[in-house]
Amino acid sequence: MFTVHQKAQLSAPLARSNVKSRSQGGRSVSYIEGWKAVDEANRIFGFDGWTRETTEIKCVAERDREIGQQKHPGFSVSYIAKVKVVVFAGDSLVTREGVGAGHGIDRDLGQAHESAIKEAETDAMKRALMTFDEPRDRGVIWL
Repeated sequence: MFTVHQKAQLSAPLARSNVKSRSQGGRSVSYIEGWKAVDEANRIFGFDGWTRETTEIKCVAERDREIGQQKHPGFSVSYIAKVKVVVFAGDSLVTREGVGAGHGIDRDLGQAHESAIKEAETDAMKRALMTFDEPRDRGVIWL
């Protein structure tokens, strides 16, 4: 399936300089940004060696909310998405799926939806990509 080079790259740890941290729910979480996940997939599989397809997207919440200290009227929107990643490995295809969530907050309803959709798709893609990695590093490398 995968080449020796791809297997070595998938087993290698990600450079710590690519890992970001943020506070979420009162704890620190480690993650890589979406563009870096794509960059890593391109590096390992080749820019034409994999594809990504959003197979499902669903708005699960939409409500009015106040935004910022000035309490401007705005919107909060949440989506879930399922993304399929297909890697061309020699003569075979390796397919993985991931599910992710995204949340958008904006004074403009359309912008809130756009932000939530992008975040859900990126989250789902990273969750699909992380399944190609060695299990020992999953919590840090792709999430």
